[in-house]
Amino acid sequence: MSTHAVLALAALAAMSPARLGDPPTHRPPVSKRHVDVQVDQRHHTLAVTIGPFHVPQSPEMMGDMMMMRRNQDALEGAFAWPVTARFRGVKLEVIDSAGHALPRRLLHHTYMVNFDRRQLVDAVAECPFSFGEETEDITIPASLGLPMVAGMRLGIVIMWDNLTGQDVDGAYVRYTFDLNRPRRPAPMDILPFFVDVHKDFGGTDGFEVPPGGLVVTKQFTVATSGHLLAASGHLHDHAVMMRLEDAASGHLMARVRARRDSTGHTLAVERPIFALWNRGPHFKAGHPYRLVVVYDNPTPDTLINAMGMMGGLYVPDRLRDWPTVDPQNDDYRKDMEGYGGVDSVLANLGTKVAETVTRP
Repeated sequence: MSTHAVLALAALAAMSPARLGDPPTHRPPVSKRHVDVQVDQRHHTLAVTIGPFHVPQSPEMMGDMMMMRRNQDALEGAFAWPVTARFRGVKLEVIDSAGHALPRRLLHHTYMVNFDRRQLVDAVAECPFSFGEETEDITIPASLGLPMVAGMRLGIVIMWDNLTGQDVDGAYVRYTFDLNRPRRPAPMDILPFFVDVHKDFGGTDGFEVPPGGLVVTKQFTVATSGHLLAASGHLHDHAVMMRLEDAASGHLMARVRARRDSTGHTLAVERPIFALWNRGPHFKAGHPYRLVVVYDNPTPDTLINAMGMMGGLYVPDRLRDWPTVDPQNDDYRKDMEGYGGVDSVLANLGTKVAETVTRP
């Protein structure tokens, strides 16, 4: 399963960048799902709705067992981002055809992938954001914004896990983006920070936790120096916490804890802000760092397909140093192979263009 990532090359060569005052750019959907994109210029929002879906009940243990199959993490639709603007928040809703709320517990996770910008740590596609069942809606201060360029090609990935006890017909997933309003000085550009403790490109992200618990680590480097402003992540049941360390000195860089109920079910993951009194921990390009994920397992059984993924907001020292996409990279190619029909997605949404789209 390629959770939280898939990006590729560039956007539409013949398209003029649209501004908030211009009509939105529309492209036909490239999958069986209809993707509706609406820009509300008055309220500075952009809504992306995909559906309808028939969501059958998940068999017992399906929430764990299905994680073993990469093809359950489906690229359900794609679209071209219609405006050149920053966004500072995302609201997730699961709704019916009339717009009434359905339980968000129908989803195991969903995320958006940017086929026109790569990640900071791994040479694969950017994931601007992701939602697990425990993830709250995302909002950051108006002084910050994630820059997007009109024409960027984006995909929507959805994995259902319907534990409501009944089939649900006619479900839709809607993302509503809070676009930054014009201001002086301009908002600071932030980009995603993402590390997966057990990433196997072309395989699964899950690992087993034996009775008693487990500590899993991953060493990594960042391609561009910068500051980590805030962090959160995705953890499964019985997770305790995860932290970032300087692998050379052992110095603690950041820590995120899981909030659990009495049964060990993960209710939420902390979202600490590190830049309240300073710029947040600084990461140096090429220097070794380590992600540490801690699980407790008080049960007599082995937990399968546990996960540990940390995501955050990152301000590069120099935006021009942000790495570009290399479609020949082995990890990139393996990651892309996990999405059936991704080549036709890219072909339908446009062809490779200049670096001005890859780098905001």
